Amino acid sequence: MRSASKLLAAALLALPLAAPAAVQVQYLEPDEYTDASQRSGGRAPSESLKRELTAELQRLGEQYLEPGQELSIDVLDLDLAGRFQWWDASRGEVRVMDAVTWPRMRLSYRLTRGGRTLEQRQEDLSDRNYLDAASGRSSDPLRYEKNMLEAWFRSRFGGGRQAG
Repeated sequence: MRSASKLLAAALLALPLAAPAAVQVQYLEPDEYTDASQRSGGRAPSESLKRELTAELQRLGEQYLEPGQELSIDVLDLDLAGRFQWWDASRGEVRVMDAVTWPRMRLSYRLTRGGRTLEQRQEDLSDRNYLDAASGRSSDPLRYEKNMLEAWFRSRFGGGRQAG
């Protein structure tokens, strides 16, 4: 009986574990993005902004992708919600949000499992109703972009595990 238990335990240890879902993100030609700077007058995203968006995409991958799936995302363009009002110096480095400055992102992605491509597309994401959405991230400067990305993950990969 004891040897059977040891054999069963050894067999279970030899089974491959399901690899967690993984998301890799690249920012292609960020100097050409429409509006990705968190500073007035800039276009390119800062390293901290790229880290923040990458971390969010990886978190969403863990939540929505199935174990063993890998998602490679190339960010082709980014247009953050709101605009700096360059003609009004009193506003300084504050993004002003209004109904015509919704967040947008153009990306291409490739979803794979075990090296086999499951899906590959280029998409334009946007959230025209971003001001209507209640957000639990009210102090997060990227809350609108993160809400847009979560809605995209939910609609595109909603068949995944959706923990949470």
